Amino acid sequence: MVFLYNNQKGGIEMKVLMIGGSYFLGRLCTMHFSKQWDCTLINRGHYSMKDYHVTEYFFERHDMKAWQQLPYEEYDAVIDFCAYQSGDIQTVIKALNGRIHHYVFISTVDVYKRQTGVCKTENHPLETHQFEGDAGAYITGKVQLEQELMHLSKEYQIPYTILRPGQIYGPFNYAPRESLLIERVVKGLPLFSLHDATLPFQMVYVEDVVNAIEKVVEKRAYNETYNVVSEEEVTYSMINQILLTCQPDLKIENRSIEEAIQLHYPLPFPLFLEEMEYYNGQKIVKQLHLQYTPLKSGLRKTYQAFYPVYTSNEKR
Repeated sequence: MVFLYNNQKGGIEMKVLMIGGSYFLGRLCTMHFSKQWDCTLINRGHYSMKDYHVTEYFFERHDMKAWQQLPYEEYDAVIDFCAYQSGDIQTVIKALNGRIHHYVFISTVDVYKRQTGVCKTENHPLETHQFEGDAGAYITGKVQLEQELMHLSKEYQIPYTILRPGQIYGPFNYAPRESLLIERVVKGLPLFSLHDATLPFQMVYVEDVVNAIEKVVEKRAYNETYNVVSEEEVTYSMINQILLTCQPDLKIENRSIEEAIQLHYPLPFPLFLEEMEYYNGQKIVKQLHLQYTPLKSGLRKTYQAFYPVYTSNEKR
């Protein structure tokens, strides 16, 4: 396969199919990749991305008939943001048999076996225990899908890449995480300094994950798996101090975790030892030269992105 330089868009001329592509990470990828690649999106149509000059088809990914009715196209890469249960990848590969040249699956660091006491590289054993609830189903589904993709890769001769991001933060994050704290800051509510929440955790800025996807596609990182997570150690206190630089009149109150829970204060990040897992995100740095954004920079950008959202809500 030969990639051509796109003089009009200023990048490598590629045709990519993105499954998802309208929520958070997928949305940022669409906004970025559409500037240089020929992008087709498959999603349920909750949010149209037509303003970014992409081709869109709206249907459920499990609808084999809809897949088979797509116009015949070959894709340099398929980027799958929303495969969650066994069979999701198989449907795509069977429907587009012979038309996919690279399959990029967005997995998660949650696939690793828990509480092993080591910092997890890509070779760490995967989780075999089936946990209860939606979180358990999510983990089991991602583990099964990684195995499914590697099996189908051999059967259909399709190179693959698996990306395992850590906890992603940044603009357009619809999950109730950093936005809950930013909302309090914008609305003039205090943040809590939790004196008994000192254990560090890891995050990754959304644009770093976008860059990771771009690199594995353009550099053809075939049949590889990468963690995508900054090794910077983050605490609630660090987040407070960074948000204080964004809003100098921010009030910070000393509280305990128990008090925060009683006051229904948002606690979107890990607090307890049994929640803590640590990951090594250096393989993709060494092989593909990915650079991670420091939390201070990424969180400031995130604050700036959410600020007009919450100020406009206040005016309504």
